Amino acid sequence: MKRISIYLMAGILMTSFSFTSCEKEEETSPLVELMETDDEVAAFYDDILSEVDEVTFNDGTSKSGVTVSQGFSGTRTVVTEFSGDTVIHTITFDNFMNENSNSGRVKNGTIIIKVLGRPYLETFWRQVTFVNFTVNDNLIEGVKVIEKTGEYQFTVALTDGKITFTDETTYTRNFTRTRTWIDGYATPYYIWDDEFTLEGNAWGVNRNGNEYTHEITSPLFIKRDCRWVVSGTIEFNVNGQTAILDYGDGTCDRIATLISNGETHTINLRGGQN
Repeated sequence: MKRISIYLMAGILMTSFSFTSCEKEEETSPLVELMETDDEVAAFYDDILSEVDEVTFNDGTSKSGVTVSQGFSGTRTVVTEFSGDTVIHTITFDNFMNENSNSGRVKNGTIIIKVLGRPYLETFWRQVTFVNFTVNDNLIEGVKVIEKTGEYQFTVALTDGKITFTDETTYTRNFTRTRTWIDGYATPYYIWDDEFTLEGNAWGVNRNGNEYTHEITSPLFIKRDCRWVVSGTIEFNVNGQTAILDYGDGTCDRIATLISNGETHTINLRGGQN
């Protein structure tokens, strides 16, 4: 479950820890605005959790080890400690951009990861907390917990998730998810070949102050090496409006379909999976 901390949401919590959205062709409605921002939020959390997964599943955890990873720019410093059976990783970012990521997002601040067990063992639990942490200068908050419930299945919850954008608007997110790891478990220390499905729901308040909910009505299929969700559907609800977002047939592309009020629109996704 490497990155299932995922495991996103989210990312994909959703992602992730979720999900989706887009650019529209016609006039903007509150529902479309929600999906556009939701996609951006999901992409932020997913990108962060890929970093978390890389550190969590790194083979070289020494008791007092400090590692520094050079990206395209900046640094990522990792300090690993132990408290009983729990491993505590503290990641400090200084204008860091991950060379393995295709997002090009710059991270600053601290992430604290507490881990008990391993995803491929019977017991696995992980908690992720953000401390003065930003992505592209947008402040990220929340606590994400993942727990193993089956051989390749995990529950994921994001509590008190919040993004404060550079224009001072905010977007809150809470979610509960089930992630099923379907491929990539043969290489537990390499996360980029992972594939998994995501089910569950999310809720919060968008940048316009409107409450929203969304529910995955057909499991989302996520490939770690693809920037976008490749298939599955989500039902969005905001201000009494409902729409279905369909990610397609499994092809890795940014095209999705929005169905609302009996009309169908082609959407170009902006963010990534959660």
